[in-house]
Amino acid sequence: MPDNDSQIRLESCLQVLVGLPLSIARNAADMKIFHFGELQPHPSGRGTVGPYALHIQCPWRLVAKETVFTGTSDRFVGPAEGTEVNDDDPKSGNLQLIRIASLLKGYDETTKSFVNTAEQLIVIAAYADNLGGADLLLSGDYRLQIFPDGSLEEDWRFVELQGRHIVIEGGRVRIDE
Repeated sequence: MPDNDSQIRLESCLQVLVGLPLSIARNAADMKIFHFGELQPHPSGRGTVGPYALHIQCPWRLVAKETVFTGTSDRFVGPAEGTEVNDDDPKSGNLQLIRIASLLKGYDETTKSFVNTAEQLIVIAAYADNLGGADLLLSGDYRLQIFPDGSLEEDWRFVELQGRHIVIEGGRVRIDE
């Protein structure tokens, strides 16, 4: 069963994001990845990363004021009315990509990633709940919300580039050093 200790540990880990920008949004198969902090070369020499990332396999959404700006399900909606989803187009193949592109403004063709070139989306506060969910308040009146919906499998993880992985599975938090 989920517990308050998991909530406290997860919220504590997320505090390092406060003051950092959401810097990259990309996909890896059906996983959404958001990087935070100043961009740097990946240790492998391929592409760029932020010092922290969220690898999300459960439902998530970006909320603008009191409206869902985009989220998990927009991946299955065509980029414009009357069009079909094009999984071969990593830049504008679905509504989710179109919305993220309009928010972050930049795109890196090499890594197929949206890059934040706007002066917004700085993490103002980070909260967790006792079921492994997270709520990041961002500048510009946005929120990134993650809400696990499974009881056993991995829902998402918080990755420190030079450190640990915090894995959320079925409402429990596991820290891999």
